[in-house]
Amino acid sequence: MDGLSVKIVMSDGVEHIYSLRPRIIVDFEQKFGKGLAKLLGEEQKLEHLYYLGWKALQSNGVVVKPFGGDFLDTINSVELVTDPSLESTATL
Repeated sequence: MDGLSVKIVMSDGVEHIYSLRPRIIVDFEQKFGKGLAKLLGEEQKLEHLYYLGWKALQSNGVVVKPFGGDFLDTINSVELVTDPSLESTATL
C-alpha cells in the first residue's frame, strides 16, 4: 500500500494526513476479517474509511474518543489519497 494515505478533516476544520503504515493496515484487517484491498475495493463501506481515519489519528498520537458515535461526531470527512512519488517501483 505504498503511497496510500488517509486524510481526515475534523469538525473544527483541522486536516490530518497520515500514511497507512503496516500497524494501521493490520489492525484494520483484524477488525474486519478481510484484506484491506478487498474491503476498499469490492466491499467498501463508509465505516471502513472512518475506522482507518480513527486508527491513523490514534496511531499518530492524536487523542481521540473510542471508535463509534462520539468519535464520528468529531469528524467532517475521511478520504484515501495517493502520493504517486511514494508508490513502489518494485518488480516481481
